[in-house]
Parts: sequence; structure tokens; C-alpha cells
Amino acid sequence: MATTQPFKVSTGLKDLIGRGLITNDFVAVFELVKNSFDAHAKLVRIFFEKDKIVIADNGKGMSRDDILNKWLFVAYSAKRDGTEDKNYRDGVAKRGRTYAGAKGVGRFSCDRLGTKLMLSSCADKKVVQVLEIDWTLYEKDSMQEFNEIAFDLTNTKNFPNPLYKPNRGTGTVLEIRNLRSAWDRKKLLMLKRELAKLINPFSTGTPDFEIEIIAPEEQDADQAEFAKKAKQDELPKDWFPVNGKIENTILDALRNRTTAIRIAIVNRGKVIETCLEDRGEKIYKIRESSSYEKLRHTNLEAEIYFLNRSAKTVFTRRMGIHSVQFGSIFLFRNGFRIFPIGEEHDDFFGLTRRKQQGTRRYLGSRDLIGRVEIKGVKGFDEATSRDQGLILTPEVEELIECIKDKCIRRLERYVVDITWKDQFDKDIGDMSRMRLDTSSALIGQLVSRLAATEGVELIEYNPDLVRIVDEKSAAFEASLKALELLAEKTDDEALLVRVEIAAQRLKEMQAAEAEARRAEQQAEARADKAEKAAATAEAKYDEERERSQFLVAVASLDQDTILNLHHQILMHASDVHIGIKRMMGKLRKDTSIRKEAWVDFLERISFRNSQILTASRFATKGGYKHQSAEIEDDLPVYIDDYITKISSLWAPRGVTVEANSDGKKLMRPFRPIEIGIVIDNLVSNAVKARAEKIVFFLEVSKGEKPRLSITIADNGLGWPESTDPIEQVFEKGFTTTDGSGLGLYHIKQIVEGFGGILEALQEPYSEELDGAQLILRIPS
Repeated sequence: MATTQPFKVSTGLKDLIGRGLITNDFVAVFELVKNSFDAHAKLVRIFFEKDKIVIADNGKGMSRDDILNKWLFVAYSAKRDGTEDKNYRDGVAKRGRTYAGAKGVGRFSCDRLGTKLMLSSCADKKVVQVLEIDWTLYEKDSMQEFNEIAFDLTNTKNFPNPLYKPNRGTGTVLEIRNLRSAWDRKKLLMLKRELAKLINPFSTGTPDFEIEIIAPEEQDADQAEFAKKAKQDELPKDWFPVNGKIENTILDALRNRTTAIRIAIVNRGKVIETCLEDRGEKIYKIRESSSYEKLRHTNLEAEIYFLNRSAKTVFTRRMGIHSVQFGSIFLFRNGFRIFPIGEEHDDFFGLTRRKQQGTRRYLGSRDLIGRVEIKGVKGFDEATSRDQGLILTPEVEELIECIKDKCIRRLERYVVDITWKDQFDKDIGDMSRMRLDTSSALIGQLVSRLAATEGVELIEYNPDLVRIVDEKSAAFEASLKALELLAEKTDDEALLVRVEIAAQRLKEMQAAEAEARRAEQQAEARADKAEKAAATAEAKYDEERERSQFLVAVASLDQDTILNLHHQILMHASDVHIGIKRMMGKLRKDTSIRKEAWVDFLERISFRNSQILTASRFATKGGYKHQSAEIEDDLPVYIDDYITKISSLWAPRGVTVEANSDGKKLMRPFRPIEIGIVIDNLVSNAVKARAEKIVFFLEVSKGEKPRLSITIADNGLGWPESTDPIEQVFEKGFTTTDGSGLGLYHIKQIVEGFGGILEALQEPYSEELDGAQLILRIPS
């Protein structure tokens, strides 16, 4: 005869679902705070006293029925079956938050923290329910059944301890005694930092849920630390006491200092919008159809920040902790963090493994910080063990792929392919390096490729970065092609017109250069013919042979020099001629020409004139036939050679120009004529400032990516005291003499074209060289 028999549940179940699933003290506190959040609390106060922790909230509280049929019902969750707020005055339909928990085991966090619990709760502002539990009763005999242990549930008119009474009348107080572990200052500070990450630390505006820690025994230490910090000029941002409300200042540390990408699935899950920003400036915003069917109802939002070296330094100073210790990409479900995703050693998104495949191609967890936020829908369930994150499902796998594809890879295309190519950008906190022609051209190509991608709609881009670069830049032609594609894809008529004008200017320049090359080839042919005639004469007359050989040698030197000079002057003069012709045409048409246009015109003419002067000095000295073409050579040696053999020759009488090099090599591509222009202008400026001695100090740094540092110092008049800020000496037209004010401007353009940095220093180099001082840094 068959009988029915239920499971018998041992008292050992308490340890399995308590300390077994609630894996550490921090997670236990998190779970209890999440319960307060789900109870509509606005404020949770956590008291740490001697051998006691009290967690008090001002939520909706629990009635006697709630305690008996919900709180004491193991593994039951009214949140999961939809009855949690059935009778609550706001109603489920009006609920502004989704639930943070729904497992029915978080209440056993109390057992993790201490052996005794007194629960006090008020739901109607009249009666306070009091339940006292001794968890050790479950630990005496595992043969005893779970339901054989009972506790007293009483009621009173007031909360047992007025200190913990909720400020709205209703709420719940959990008084945990006989703590299982100690809470020292270090552990409390760690808890406060972790609680700051529990609720979205990237949110803006006034929070509708606050957490406060009250630890009376730490107040003296807080005040002592405050006094120590306050001795500085101002209280530092990393001031972090134990006592006080949890504050999220992470956005203050990140805002306008990092590269950020943000995505959101909108329009009922059908569309993904993406926005990329760099140090406070929008790069682009795009929209595309979403192919992620399993994410359609998640309301997915993500914002991920890349921290360069400058941003990491600011983060550490403001947050009082290194960014890698703070965490990486956190995952939030229904507004609460899923632990341990985002922890230092967690690799939920697989970025650390991916980074190991190519450290220079990929971004890893240590490079990034941010958050991914989803709604708790089917397929995105938290593991019962509170340190295991989400249960891995096809939905979760699709979430990981979406973040990697739409956030990480697109962020890499900007950071790795553009900002990392500039060796100096990682130390810069603003966008100045990205405004250089080389970087702007790369940004333009990136945006153009996006606009040309099937299914992608370009909504917005930054015209200050996506622009036509200077025609003197090596990136000029590539920039035009990218912008032409962008103009066509976005139907931007104004941009297309600007591109066509610039393209026409490029064609004219190329035509002038081609004409100069043809003339050079013709001259070389004539010279070759003359050289053959000289060789024939040499064979006939022994006496004339030696003289012929000497003349041929000299003629060969002069021939190369003259041909090269002819080529350079013709090319640059043709460009000057074209520029003047275009300006004269505007004047004949009575076209109103703005002052800025005149300045730009004269600046181009001045630059070409500098090239002609430098070419003539090269040619007169008889060296570097291809100084206008790009070569790859030892740059410090070349600069030393130019200063010694060219600059010293052309320096005015009584002025010495010296080079002082450490002798180290730095191989890199460069155009000799541009180096000549830089040195010539630096020497010219020093001479105008009445310098009699000008010294170039060349040093090459050590390391995998060495840099050339050139310090230029003289004994002239120096920078005027009124030059403030000193950076204005590089502005177009700025001068302290009777010059054009274009020399340093041209130098800065060329140096930045190399990917380098030019700085002016207010203080002199030494007592002997007490005039102006500049430092020029060029990457390898």
C-alpha cells in the first residue's frame, strides 16, 4: 500500500543557504541593503557598534502577516510571484523601481554577520512587530528538523531602541549581535567603497536611495584624519571618512578626462544608438538596427570609459584608490550591482583573455571602467550563490557579445588606431593632440568608414575634428578622400564644396611639382650629355685628363646642387605664384576679403619662402639632393650635421651656433627640408633677440619607444615678462620684435606634424644661456 511522505529538512539547511551562499561579510550587507531598497526605502542607515551591527531603513515595513508568511517562509519570494506590493499604497503599477532581489534567501545574511538577530518592523505606524532569532539553535543537532525550532514574535507600540527608529515612521530595523567577525577601520572603509559601487556609481542627479554609515568608535579617527588632510591648501578629493553618507564621485574623476562610449537599445529593442566622446567632446553619434533579439526587452544601456595615463593619475588623486582596484566594467540588474562582475580579478566579458592575445591591439579590463545596465527579464538571473554573478545562458552570452562588439571594439578603433599612435597623447588631459592634422585625418577616416557602413546612420559628428587638414600636412590628400566619402554619404553639400576647392588646390600643387620634376629631368639629361663629352675629351688628352677629372668632380657637385635648387625653388615658387594669382583674382572681382583670410594667405607665402631659403642654403652647401622627400635616417645625427655644416655657415658674424648631442641614435622618417626650416627659424629668432650664442642640446631617452628631446637655449633678451601665458608665443602673428610673428608658428606646425610637442619655458637654461629656452620633443 502506497503512502505519501514529504521531505524532512534538517536544521543544517540554515548553514547551506546562509553562510554557504552568502559568501562574505560585504555580500551579506549588500543583500540586506537590497532588501531595504525593494521595500521602497529612501534611506538605509548602517550602525557599527561594539559587537553589534544595525541596519535600519525607512521603507514600507512588514506586518505580522508579512513576517509569518513571507519573511519566515524559507526560499519564498513574494517579489518573484508578483505579490510583494499587492496591498502597498503605491501599487505595483506605480512602482518606480524594479526589484533588486527575488531569491528568498537574502534574509539569511543576518546569520552570516552574527549569531543573534532582533528584527523590528512597522508597516502602519501603530504597531511594531518584534522577532528575535538565535541562529545557534540550528547548529546544535543536524538530526533535528528545521521546522521544530520556533521563535517569539511579539508587538509593541514603539521600536525597542529609539536611536534606530526610521525617520518616516514605517520601516525595518535589523539588530545583529554576537558578530562572527571583527570590523576594524580598514574593513569599514573597504565596505564604504564597495557600497559606493552597489548602486550605479555613474548616475547623475539627486539619488532617491541613500546609504549612511554610523560608527561612533571611528569618529575620533575620522576627525584626526580630517585635521591631517586639512593642513593642506584645501581638503583633497580623496578625503574618505568612515562615518557619513555614501557618495559617488566617480563621474567627477572621469568627466572630461577620458574617452567614453555609450550605447542604448531603444525603440522597443529594435535600434541601437551609440555615442563616442573624448575628453568632453563628442566625436560621433550613430544609429543602427539591433540584431540582438535576446536583448530586446532588457532596456540595455552601457557607458564604458578608457583611461589613459593622465586620466588614471587624476582618478587616483580624486578617488584615493587606483582605478584597477576600484574595478572595471560593472553589471547592474534592476539598478543593483551583480557581484563580483567588475572586480579586479573578474573577467566576465573576457577582456583580460583577449588582451593577452595582443597587448597593443586590444583593450583589457585594466584599461577600462564603466557600467552595463539591464532590466531583470527572463534569461538574466542571478546565481543563488552570491559571488557567482549571472547564470550563464544564451541571453547572457548575447549580452557579452553585444558589449564586446558595439562598445569595446568601437572604442578600440578610436583609442588603439588613433590616440595610441600619438606617443604624447597618453599624458595629455585635453584634446589638443587630437586636433593635430595627423590625428584629425585619422578621425575623419574613422567617421567616414562608419558613415559608409551598411545599415549605420550617422546622426552627428564633430566638425572641429573631422575637417580638411592643412595642405602642408602629409595627411592632406588622405583627409580629402575620407571627407569626400563622408560628404557623399551624408548629403552635406557645404562640405562637398569645401572638399572640391581643396582638391583643386591639391591638383594645382601636384601640377606645379610635376612641372618642376620635368624641368629637373631635362636638366639632368643635358648634364649627363655634358659629362659624357667630358669623358671623351679625357680619353684623348692625357694632360687634360687630370684637370678634367677635377672639373668633372666639381661640376658633378655643382650640377647636383643646381638641379636640386632649381627643382625646389621652382616647386615652391610655383605654389607662391598660384596663391598670389588666386588672391589677385579675388581683388579684381572686388571680393571682400576678411583679415583672417589675409593672415592665412601671408602665412602660406611665408612658409613657402622659408622653404626656398632653406633649400638655397642646402644647395649652396652642396648636400642632400632630396631634402624635400621623406627619408628614414638617424634624426639626431642629421640635426647635429645640419647645425654644424649649415647653420654655423649662415649665422651672422659674431654669433655662434652649437650642437651638443648625447650621441644616441633615433631612427625615424622625416623630411630634411622641414628640419632645416625648424632650425633656421629658431636661429633667426634668437639672432633677432640679440643672442650671440645659441646651443641645441640633443638627448634620446631609453626604452622601447625612445624620444628625441631638443633643448634650445641662447643668451639673448629672452621672453618679455608680459608674455603670459607663455604658450602665446606660438600663436600666428605673435612677435616681440619687428618680425612677422610666423617663425615659431611654423616651427610648431612642423613639430606637431612629426607627432611631437614644442614648449616654451619662462625660466632661462643657465647663467651663461640666460635668454629664451624651448624644449622640442619628437617620438620615434
